[in-house]
Amino acid sequence: MTEAAPPVFSRRLRLALTVLGVVVLVAALLLYAARKTIAREALTAWLRSKGVAASAEVHAIGPSGVVGSVTIGPPGRPDLTIERAEVGYGLKGLGLEVRSVRLQRPVLRARLRGGKLSAGALDPLIAEFTKRPPRPSAVQPRVAVDGGVLLLDTDYGLVRIDGDGLTEDGRLRRLSARSGATRLRGQGFDVTLGSAAVRAQAVGDRVELSLDAPVASAKAGQLSAANARLRASVTGPYPDLVRRRGEGAVVANASLSGGRLAVGDNALRNGFVTAAVTGKASGWIEDFALHGRAVANLRATGAEAAGGTARELRATASVEDLAWTRKGGDAVAGALAATLGLADYAREDLRLATVTAAARGPVALDQRGLDLDLVAHALGHGAWTGLGLPTPEDSREIAAAKRAARGFRFAAPAVAVRGRDGAVNARLVQPVRLTPDAGGAVTLAPAGAGWRLTAAGGGLPVVDARISRVALTADGATASGQVKAKFSIGPIEQGDFDAAGALRLAGGRLSFTADRCVAATAQRLNFGENDVRKLDGRLCPDGRPLLTLAGGDWRIEGRAEAVSAEVPFLQARVTQGAGTMDMGLRGGTMDARVRIARAEATDAAPQTRFRPVTVAGEARLARDIWSADLDVREAALGRPLATAKLRHDAIRDRGGVDIETGSLRFAQGGLQPADLSPLAAPVASPATGEVRFSGGFAWTPTTATSSGVLEIPRLDFQSPVGPVVGLSGKVALASLAPLAAAKGQALRAERVDTPVGPITDLSLAFGLEPETLTVTGGKAAFASGLAKIEVLEIPLVPGRPVRGVIELAGVQLNDLVEASPFGDRVELDAKVDGRIPFTADGEQVRIQKGTLQAIQPGRLSIQRTALTGVAASGGAEVSGAPAAVAAAAAAESTDTISDFAYQAMENLAFSTLSAGLDSRDDGRLAVLFHIIGKHDPPQHQEIRLSLIDLIQKKFLNRKLPLPSGTGVDLTLDTTINLDQLLGDYAEFRRLQGSAPVQP
Repeated sequence: MTEAAPPVFSRRLRLALTVLGVVVLVAALLLYAARKTIAREALTAWLRSKGVAASAEVHAIGPSGVVGSVTIGPPGRPDLTIERAEVGYGLKGLGLEVRSVRLQRPVLRARLRGGKLSAGALDPLIAEFTKRPPRPSAVQPRVAVDGGVLLLDTDYGLVRIDGDGLTEDGRLRRLSARSGATRLRGQGFDVTLGSAAVRAQAVGDRVELSLDAPVASAKAGQLSAANARLRASVTGPYPDLVRRRGEGAVVANASLSGGRLAVGDNALRNGFVTAAVTGKASGWIEDFALHGRAVANLRATGAEAAGGTARELRATASVEDLAWTRKGGDAVAGALAATLGLADYAREDLRLATVTAAARGPVALDQRGLDLDLVAHALGHGAWTGLGLPTPEDSREIAAAKRAARGFRFAAPAVAVRGRDGAVNARLVQPVRLTPDAGGAVTLAPAGAGWRLTAAGGGLPVVDARISRVALTADGATASGQVKAKFSIGPIEQGDFDAAGALRLAGGRLSFTADRCVAATAQRLNFGENDVRKLDGRLCPDGRPLLTLAGGDWRIEGRAEAVSAEVPFLQARVTQGAGTMDMGLRGGTMDARVRIARAEATDAAPQTRFRPVTVAGEARLARDIWSADLDVREAALGRPLATAKLRHDAIRDRGGVDIETGSLRFAQGGLQPADLSPLAAPVASPATGEVRFSGGFAWTPTTATSSGVLEIPRLDFQSPVGPVVGLSGKVALASLAPLAAAKGQALRAERVDTPVGPITDLSLAFGLEPETLTVTGGKAAFASGLAKIEVLEIPLVPGRPVRGVIELAGVQLNDLVEASPFGDRVELDAKVDGRIPFTADGEQVRIQKGTLQAIQPGRLSIQRTALTGVAASGGAEVSGAPAAVAAAAAAESTDTISDFAYQAMENLAFSTLSAGLDSRDDGRLAVLFHIIGKHDPPQHQEIRLSLIDLIQKKFLNRKLPLPSGTGVDLTLDTTINLDQLLGDYAEFRRLQGSAPVQP
């Protein structure tokens, strides 16, 4: 049994319990009465224990909740103020459990500086809660925020966010926030935002996020936007903040639309860009991974791209098998399929009416850069007006190129695009073809490591280019390689060019910069009737583009080398030309400047008129007028010869060139006439004196003329027949190409010392035709008589003989005989008249039917040694030939008659003498004399014979003297080796230093 407690103890116990109850009751009454103060002090004491300065007010407190306000942070600028906080709680076991929190109009001031977020005085409390996350079994309170404000002070500006939110079980159920107008500025960016809205909502185990932000203006690096709106939405698995890992399907959408969206110089006007990503995501932050599909679309009613504008732009892109991972660094990969459509694109002179392009292939992006391997194709229709409209000044090829550029279709069936390590390059898989609306074709095809560009048909320039490199630039494109082209440009017709260098298209300007000299030929330089033909040479770079084309204008600039050409209207050829050239068309008007450092001009006339000369100077074309000042020098020694001034009106197609030599002085050891022209070959060295020439060429659209005046004040020189002294006169040339002068030109000479005696007071009247110099009259005192030129034709074309007729009046033949090679064996005192027609071909002279008649009695004495090969007829016949001797022996067995003939010619006084002269085919000159006279020896001679001598005819066997006064009627037929005599004389002249100058 249990023993009962003593009554006293029980009474005391009851009393004690009663007192305790009263105390508890009184205490409870006191606590309830002071509950707000106690709660406030407890809260602030707890916050102070965490290092957080705070103040609080409790407006109401009960068994299930408390209502109050809280201020945390320094007075005057607190970090957090909560106007009204409602906390609901309940008992759980021996403790209280917070079940709900409602915050009305909380204001949080935070700072985001240097990438670190700070809430000021709240930082210690946040750090402690971060270290001790809630237990998994703990019930998370329901937290609602009404009218909350976040004032975030960043490195780039202040951001204010107003919003409401709700979380349950530690998950965000809804969030609705709106930012005020904000401008954020930092290094490399400047963004001005309107009021932006952010919304988030949890649906089951997924979360939906959305953003709607007006962008007044934004610029970040190459990106910019104005009057745009950014919208984005994401649906995905709710992140597990405890395990920091989530997994599930993700759907993300974003759009950017507005007045202007730009990346660098490329912009959209009234554009709309959308992007969507669907897939399965796993991980959280550091080890995030996404596998799925991405799609992007772009639309714009206006666009600015690559320096141009487009009326409409459409683009789509999709990435299948998308894989995005963050582990080890962000990396994205997938299979890209993209299309592009462009309408009415314009960039300077380029217009593209339509462009359609597509590309497909794998792409990858990681920390090393972009890696892609695409195959693309494109086609469209466009025009380029940079060459301008065809003009009457354009050549056929340039006009065709201008027409072709103003409308063409293009197609690139397959282009491989690869990107590695930040570098992107393209390779043609199939040829690119450009087809002008006007006809022809331009093709770019792969060839080895480069490309081959060809153009032909439709009148286009014929082009065959090997391109080694193509590069796109910010304002155009460049292509490098070698090109062969056939086309005409400006005055250059049927040009053929072989060049290597870089072709650049930029700013509506096409230019070619050469790597080496361009080999160029042209069939013609068109200057109307005064064109230049068969041009050949090199045009070398001098630091500027050789050729530029822009806005219908063109320009050729460079250094010319090894230039040669034919100049038909001057009947000349230019070789070894060198200088600089700057020629072009500007505003429909040509201008040019050609500096000729040196060029050699040679005569191309059938009969060479001048020896090679060099030309230097400058030619200019301005206001459709060509002008040039040229210096002409001797090619061999560079001695100055003449100046030439050219002027040509390109509009009226008329002009001329004036040539002035000034006084050209000839001196022994110096300049000689033969140095100037082969036509001066008869004027052999040494020549002394001076000449002057002035003249030139003139032309109109229908005519071309030339003329000049050659003045010879005085000239002494060696001629083929001997020294000429005092030649003078003036020759008016009616044409220089070919040479021509009217009849009646006159030259005079004081004296000509010939081998047969001096000729004095020589005067010539002549005319010059294109192929012949014709002397129509001339006379000179000669051999005590007069020699006249009836006619003399001197051809100026090689291979033709000289023809003429010389008349003699009262010429004493004794002077001629004494000067002849047989003057020591023949004496002739005969004054004759005569007429001698002849032709001369080189050193061969042929006389046809020449005649001589003595005009007074004279004497003839010919030694027997000079009569070998002579046939005589008359009273006896004498011959030195064996047949003649045999005939005389057969007649009388004696040569007495022949001896009489020899004696008669050794001392013959004649009253009549005539001679006929004719050349034989073998070159010997046949002379047939007919002489009537008498034997007149110095000593009287007679024959004395006895009767016996007569009967026995013994006199026939011995020499008999021919009696003085014996009448003679003699015909003498002999020949002279005229070719040998002339050859010997020419050799004599050469040995004397007066050889004709070599042509």
